[in-house]
Amino acid sequence: MRRTVRICYAGSYERNYPRNRLVIRALRAAGARVEEAHVPVFERVRDKSGLGMPGALLVGLRLLAAYVRLAPETALRLLRCDALAVGYIGQLDMLVLGSVARLLGRPVIFNPLVTLTDTLVDDRAIVATGSLPARLVELVDRLSLRLATTVLVDTEETGRFIHERFGVPRSAVVVVPASAEESVFHPSAEPAPSGGPLDVVFIGTFIPLHGIATILRAVALLEARGAPVRVELVGTGQTYQQMRALAEQLAIRPSTLTWTDWLPYAQLGARLRRADVALGVFDAGAKAARVVPNKVYQSLACGVATVTRSCPPAEALLRDGEDALLVPPADPAALADAITRLCDAAERARIARNGYAAFQKHASEAALADALQPLVQSLGKRGR
Repeated sequence: MRRTVRICYAGSYERNYPRNRLVIRALRAAGARVEEAHVPVFERVRDKSGLGMPGALLVGLRLLAAYVRLAPETALRLLRCDALAVGYIGQLDMLVLGSVARLLGRPVIFNPLVTLTDTLVDDRAIVATGSLPARLVELVDRLSLRLATTVLVDTEETGRFIHERFGVPRSAVVVVPASAEESVFHPSAEPAPSGGPLDVVFIGTFIPLHGIATILRAVALLEARGAPVRVELVGTGQTYQQMRALAEQLAIRPSTLTWTDWLPYAQLGARLRRADVALGVFDAGAKAARVVPNKVYQSLACGVATVTRSCPPAEALLRDGEDALLVPPADPAALADAITRLCDAAERARIARNGYAAFQKHASEAALADALQPLVQSLGKRGR
């Protein structure tokens, strides 16, 4: 009789972040019994880029308090578990809890989604490249990744990046797509309403990777062309004020562009299902070229025609012109042309239908479980 693999998913990870919930469910669907040891720290901070020194110090104190509780609890759980899993955001968790697991001889599965270097230094430029803080951030990434026996990444390109930048062995990398929670993101049971301007939506936290300036310039082009389009930007974040200023500079009319500060996560699927077109990311940076973001999977899962930047992982998942429209990064004219193409209802429906099929084949919750099954089986063969 095959025994059940037990995994302790532990840390200060964001419990409400989709990547953590999806991986925990996929591990369970792959046959593992997952128990959680969790102390909330990051859930209270929506825009982490705007923490500032006082906020960062407060988070640091919360983390210290969390580890006083988590370290002994995790150690006790690992006495009966086959492995430790650490989720997003988990680099500091890895230094503490990953070390505990390695001392106890347990494998460590790290599910970081992104590196701190990629986020804080290369993409958001919160920390200056080459500075002492940047070197410390890179050291934390390197140590946390090297403590792991398995690192879950969302794309082959991210796996290559952490291998080349941080020395993670290729054999330690397992690709698990970002996916979308299908209880929230699913196609509409009702036919799409006809008539009126094309409803285009972007949902995000306004980080540089999103390339919102490209969206705004494309909207200005569409308005100049007289295209029947209405665009809604949902969210706030690091570049929000700059983007509001750019929209004003471009003199985009409120009838063409609307701003919604935020929607609860549970309502995002409904908003996507009402849309004709959903927008992904359009930045030309290196990080944007390595990922397919959550928002793309979510719109595909809702059966909505999707436009996002072309890059190797997007091209591996989606056929341009069939499953989605992939445009060159930082190219407002190409984005405007893609949105104009989707004014055709039949073309839009065809691409939406194909995109949903691609999601089901490559990135559904069932596909995630399939991707993790070999890992779970290997833990079962290893023994405690």
